[in-house]
Amino acid sequence: MNRRDLLRTTVAAACGAGLGTVLNTPRRRMVGSAAPPAYSVIPVVGDGKWIWKEPPESETGYLEPRSYDVSVGIELEGTGPASDITSTTVAPLEYPEQKILDSSIDARGCQAQIRSLAEGAGQLVLSAAEISRGQMIRAVARFRMTLFKQFFDYQAEMFPAKQEVPPDVRKTYLQDSPGIQVRSRQVRSLAKELSSGTPKHPFEQARAFAEWVPKNIQPQIGSYTSVTAALDDRRGDCEEMAAVFVALCRAVGVPARLVWIPNHNWAEFYLTDRDGRGHWIPAHTACYSWFGFNGVHELVLQKGDRVVLPEKRKQVRLLADWMRYSGSAPKVRYTAELTPLAGDSGGDAGPGARRKDEKGEWQVVGNHPLDRIMRR
Repeated sequence: MNRRDLLRTTVAAACGAGLGTVLNTPRRRMVGSAAPPAYSVIPVVGDGKWIWKEPPESETGYLEPRSYDVSVGIELEGTGPASDITSTTVAPLEYPEQKILDSSIDARGCQAQIRSLAEGAGQLVLSAAEISRGQMIRAVARFRMTLFKQFFDYQAEMFPAKQEVPPDVRKTYLQDSPGIQVRSRQVRSLAKELSSGTPKHPFEQARAFAEWVPKNIQPQIGSYTSVTAALDDRRGDCEEMAAVFVALCRAVGVPARLVWIPNHNWAEFYLTDRDGRGHWIPAHTACYSWFGFNGVHELVLQKGDRVVLPEKRKQVRLLADWMRYSGSAPKVRYTAELTPLAGDSGGDAGPGARRKDEKGEWQVVGNHPLDRIMRR
């Protein structure tokens, strides 16, 4: 099944109410896990093959395709009678640097589907009319994917200094987000200060912001605070660092967004080239030190930081796992796994196998000799 079919098809393993009915039925209890951890701040030194030290000299584009099997799942065990159950976990979508070649859903005792909440946010949704004590219900979505590194040799002269931002991009990527206070005094004052010493070109402004953040925000792993707290305290992990970059870009009229991967995130900013084509350009402020390119294969879990969760009717910065039910709370377990695959001719599949644990962390679980160089 291809991605398009998957997004419009519900796979049912048991009879019951339709998914749309279940999602719109009021429930008495909602249990959410903590936001997935993102804390990678230790600089990664590439090996030159699996992780670039420098971009290629003679190639541009989405490069060095690498195959993976990916799965995300939800498992429920009844502790007593419960009804009107809905549970979700983050599911990958397709992007230029991330292709879904095949996909399927295995649903047992429930209904399940992949839904897209926004341009860059997807979920596996499990729904069940009821569950009894000791009953097991599960849904697993499996994907065969190809991930790419990305290098287009972006330079300032490729983009007009005066940008015409498309209305849909302006609406979503120039505003405040939860915990990203674009209109705050600290952000606007700092953006003005940093822009005063650079050419009035959005590409160079973004570069100045990306260089300032790791030099001035001291790495400190912990729960996400906010952009204003990070600027006040000058502390934060990869989440705060990338969010500060996003806020500074937006403050000077450059659209920007967060990109979420297992245990980490970075940012992208948007510019239109001289032919009118839009580009989302990567900017790393923690762990990796690249500006304008990605030199590693990473599974993108979410792009953007203003996602409306229908069941809560509010914006969230980052999707988290959650469950809603009536009656006795089922035990719930959220699973995910990322497995590198060898090519058609066999050979080295490479490092980077990960598995999501009960805390939501994607632990490195492979036995490849170079797993030691992978970020945590």
